Amino acid sequence: MYNPVSTYRIQFNKEFDFSRLNELISYFKALGISTIYASPVFAAVPGSLHGYDDTDPTQLNPEIGTEEQFLAIRQQLREAGIGWLQDIVPNHMAYHSSNEWLMDMLEKGPLSRYANFFDTALISAFFHGRIQAPVITRPLDGALKNGEIKLCYEQMRFILEANWNKFPLKPGSYATVLKASDEVATNDIQQFLLQLDQLHHNEEPEAYALAWYELREQLAALQHTQSTANYIQKCIDTVNNDLTLLAQLASEQNYRFCPEPETRQEMSYRRFFTVNTLICLNMDDESVFLYTHSLLKKLLETDVVQGLRVDHVDGLFDPTRYLERLRQLAGNETYIVVEKILQATEPLPKWPIQGTSGYDFLALVNNVLTDQRSETAFHDYYHTLVGSDMALPDRIRYRKSFYLSQFMGGELNNLNQYFLDLNLADETALAELTAGELKLAIAELLVACPVYRYYGNTLPLDADETEAIRSLLDSIRENRPELNSALSLLENALLTKPLEGDASYTNRAMHFYKRLMQFSGPLMAKGVEDTLLYTYNRFVGHNEVGDSPERFGISLKTFHEAMQLRQQNWPLAQNATSTHDTKRGEDVRARLNVLTDLANEWLTEVQAWKQTNASLKQVGESGDLVPDANDEYLIYQNLLGAYPMPGQPDDNFAERFQDYVKKALQESKRHAVGWVVDDEYEEGVRQFIETLFDSNRPFWRRFDAFHQRIADFGIVNSLAQLVLKFMCPGVPDIYQGAEGWELSMVDPDNRRPVDFGQRQQWLTNLSARQQSNDQSVWPDLWQHRFDGRIKFWLTHKLLQERQQTASLFLQGDYIPLAVEGAYRDHILAFARQYNKVCYIVVVPLHSAQICQEQRADILGVDWQDTSVVLPATISTNWSNIISGGTGEGTKIPVKNVFTQVPVAVLRVG
Repeated sequence: MYNPVSTYRIQFNKEFDFSRLNELISYFKALGISTIYASPVFAAVPGSLHGYDDTDPTQLNPEIGTEEQFLAIRQQLREAGIGWLQDIVPNHMAYHSSNEWLMDMLEKGPLSRYANFFDTALISAFFHGRIQAPVITRPLDGALKNGEIKLCYEQMRFILEANWNKFPLKPGSYATVLKASDEVATNDIQQFLLQLDQLHHNEEPEAYALAWYELREQLAALQHTQSTANYIQKCIDTVNNDLTLLAQLASEQNYRFCPEPETRQEMSYRRFFTVNTLICLNMDDESVFLYTHSLLKKLLETDVVQGLRVDHVDGLFDPTRYLERLRQLAGNETYIVVEKILQATEPLPKWPIQGTSGYDFLALVNNVLTDQRSETAFHDYYHTLVGSDMALPDRIRYRKSFYLSQFMGGELNNLNQYFLDLNLADETALAELTAGELKLAIAELLVACPVYRYYGNTLPLDADETEAIRSLLDSIRENRPELNSALSLLENALLTKPLEGDASYTNRAMHFYKRLMQFSGPLMAKGVEDTLLYTYNRFVGHNEVGDSPERFGISLKTFHEAMQLRQQNWPLAQNATSTHDTKRGEDVRARLNVLTDLANEWLTEVQAWKQTNASLKQVGESGDLVPDANDEYLIYQNLLGAYPMPGQPDDNFAERFQDYVKKALQESKRHAVGWVVDDEYEEGVRQFIETLFDSNRPFWRRFDAFHQRIADFGIVNSLAQLVLKFMCPGVPDIYQGAEGWELSMVDPDNRRPVDFGQRQQWLTNLSARQQSNDQSVWPDLWQHRFDGRIKFWLTHKLLQERQQTASLFLQGDYIPLAVEGAYRDHILAFARQYNKVCYIVVVPLHSAQICQEQRADILGVDWQDTSVVLPATISTNWSNIISGGTGEGTKIPVKNVFTQVPVAVLRVG
């Protein structure tokens, strides 16, 4: 099995391509990176900044580079001892004209070679009607009158262009176009029409495709004759000038034009979440699986790629079957992790993989750095602020219900109709239900699901999953007794009748259950991850992917137990702290956690800011203040968390922050109709924020002083977080640029270019100082900690340790260590031990409280008798790999290891 040891995430796009990576190979080698973790590199929509909108997974993205360049870079990386972990996207592709597979399906319909590739009515009874093309701004008649749709001819095809989107005409419509002119068709055109008529007798997809391509070539060649070219252009003009004819042409295609709002209540293809521009694949079809993974298979067989990260595994019809096929294709030596959001106590299924891409680890670290004792203060302040004490579980249900009804009504309608079409209940039972009762019951089951999805792929479900579904149905009955009959019908269909052994029925019920679960994940993601996390702002530090606003810290015991289980079950899972999907960078969260250490001071400060800025608020047409209290509180938390380190360049922060808040308002949908935020409210918020940045106002002077204090304490948390990422069970992942301070906000802010030149200079200078045995390196880095070099150099040191003792981090035990003394609750300590190799890790918790109590800098804190106690199985001699200090004894005084830097990694023996 390939061991990545450490991974470094690269966000490839046209601005950061293979040639740019090639320039940095020597840097990554010197830094200590063992594996490049690449964003999708396959063909994508032109100009894509992320690659998740791929158009052909069997080809590399030409904007990133050629196959020859890729192979050359991999050879250089191999010589540098660096492997390759590739992000893949099996769930969806771009709904875009550059997606030739999709265009072929839209053109030829069921006769397309790719008809079974996409999750539509062409391959599944789950969907009904023609495939929607949600690209017009109003219903078809209005769009035609507004000139949004026109007929064109390009690239040997007639196309309908709709608001810059391009859709091919089906072959049968060519006759409609070529007969549109009142002029007599040329002989060439008449002959073409006769051949076109013969095409319809061909029903074999491959032969049909070949014959149709030859006809398209023929039509293109005919246009070299001026009279024929003139005639074709006359036909095009006639169609475009005749709205009735254009409407007929638009209405007879294999797709159907519609405005975006329609897709909120009717949906004829599976999309990624509610993103209409991403159409999902029928990956459960083995032929589709093999075709779409053909290039990947080649890269694996030639050892170009050693590992895979699977994007959005929950979107697949049967994740277990997919991962089993992937493992068979990739072989037993390939490293595989999945993007999977786990709830607090949810276990990862025992799939043939190495674990998750790290959001579960992120949440554990984020919570251990949060002071649980502050929850009541934060809770009471926030609920008084917003004038509501609605329990968070109720808020989650409300947000999921809101999102389902407003934006996923089409998916819900499809689930309801699918249940009926599959004949999962007898007509008598259905007749006893009131109108819409079954659909409401299905909706409630989706809303009540506490995890992204369940994974049962055979009926009857296993005991645990059966109990989970039955418990959900019972809880819904308590809240919605009027749905009892419909809930009983669902329970009978999914849990009871499958026990009878009717194979045909069980198969149909299983299809419904898998479809139900396939939409549970998107609802959780959009209702909670992309809506609630912008509306419930009690403490935004936990409004994070993989974490939850329901959580507010964990005990040391809980953290240690989680790490022991991680080592036992998933020692090669990734340890992420920042990703392309996180709502804020790792050092933003680390800084925000300081607020839980100083709750009273923070809440007092917020009240002062609110009073100072009260005059900046505008009164909207409704009479409400802009921004409202909830959004104002979100602004203050994120401003404090993400503002650059004191004395460092602001990196155009004011403009970036405005963009962030604009996105936050759109995601929250609290002041919006559909996706569109109220203009007056948005402008009022923009003006409020603009004035906040006026350095001459009292607010900014007070904010600046508070920010400097919190940023300083935040650095301690950041360094502790970094040490935990590298020393805990799992594979540490560095998000592109996060070897320095990572104070980004949500995408696209976290995809800004990284100053690698600066980082290379840091590495060169610090390496030279180390080689010259310069004893002032760490004191200098601490003194200038705001510039980011201290995090950078600590990252480098830890990467070196990982490389030198890779077997320890793969196989070594995780041993919680006892701490005693005055500040024992402020120290997290553990050992990693394998054979005779052992490390001891010591990091501070909630250090801001001690510093405030003693009015001291963290390195000046008097830790008194606080000590880490070593068990008899660990040697008593140690050396500090950071400061270089040494010691011995069964107890390690904390004051002896927090000398030059407030974290410690000790090598024993």
